[in-house]
Amino acid sequence: MRNPSLKKKPITLFVATILCCLFTSMAHSKSILKDVRINQSDGETRLVLDLTEKVKYKLFTLNRPDRIVIDLYQTDLAKGLKTQIKKSGLINEIRIARNNSRRVRMVIETSEILFYRLSAIPKNSNPNHRLVIDLKKAFEGSKKLAASSVNRKKLIVAIDPGHGGKDPGAQGSQVIEKDLVLKISKKLKKLIDEEKTMSAFLIRDNDSFPCPGNKKNCRQQESLSERISRAKKGGADLLISIHADAFSDSSVRGATLYALSDAKKIRRGSDYKAMYRPKTKNNIRRQSKSSRKSLSRLTGDDLDAQDQSIEVGKHILKEMMKEIRVRKKTPREAEFAVLKSTSIASVLIETSYLSNKNDEKFLINPRNQDKIVAAIVRGLKSYSASTRKELAKK
Repeated sequence: MRNPSLKKKPITLFVATILCCLFTSMAHSKSILKDVRINQSDGETRLVLDLTEKVKYKLFTLNRPDRIVIDLYQTDLAKGLKTQIKKSGLINEIRIARNNSRRVRMVIETSEILFYRLSAIPKNSNPNHRLVIDLKKAFEGSKKLAASSVNRKKLIVAIDPGHGGKDPGAQGSQVIEKDLVLKISKKLKKLIDEEKTMSAFLIRDNDSFPCPGNKKNCRQQESLSERISRAKKGGADLLISIHADAFSDSSVRGATLYALSDAKKIRRGSDYKAMYRPKTKNNIRRQSKSSRKSLSRLTGDDLDAQDQSIEVGKHILKEMMKEIRVRKKTPREAEFAVLKSTSIASVLIETSYLSNKNDEKFLINPRNQDKIVAAIVRGLKSYSASTRKELAKK
């Protein structure tokens, strides 16, 4: 009879050889973080990680301080790689260290809560596998509106009479939307300018269709973008877009106010996400660094604020309800182009329905137009008073 142990030795040796090769291959396939590059532009920062191989990674965000954490598995650090990188753009500091034997951890401390996205770019003409983290400001408009409502600076309001020129808007039996909203907008500007703490300007002050570079004609989307651009160039803290609605069911009537939460201002289909924000009762508070600063000296950088478009919309609606019929008692969310900018707070007001005879009759009456604009201004003042009260708390 043969000795069974003699048969097993070649098999055992073969398996051991295979396992050795496998572990050697795994060791050689470990990626190396070669470089960390940062590029920045106005309000945006891009971070690029150059790696020798594709890696498994995990990303999460934390608060206090605001930071993005990336774990890179089966990764080594290149010799001479900087493991601490100082402030650049929206990044305050980057720290890189081996967290344990299995992973390298990168902690990206940011200047504030931001929108972020991560993209993995495989090797092509570039010999490196790249992880790209894009950062951009998320709450700039909210912080700017809140600060301007309480500091010594005047609150600047851009008023956008909807449509204009080739675009008539909704058609009533006695008036067309573009003409009606221009009249209301001019009255609103006049009333705001009478306030010591506010000033206003019009996106269009005649029957024109706003186009980039003052072109005579442009596409609808170009005109909508131009309205936001003009508001920004004018230094507006708030954009109010004035419209009149229409519907196939002529019995529908009443005013509606639209506004978006900051998180919903991300373009549909975008990969951007908002960093973690702890739940709080209020959408506005001072940052700790500005706790002793007087209200008159506060800037947007001194505040942690979000969703102020909705907040100011609530105050305007509350005042409008005292004067006119409203269809919805709270701001509605809709992805209108003029509401999508994260750098400026905005609301869109459908003053009522031209498709309803009673609403149209109400809207063309100059006295009722005065009631509408007076309610809007009271809403702005109410928002400022509420914000001042909240920020005065210690």
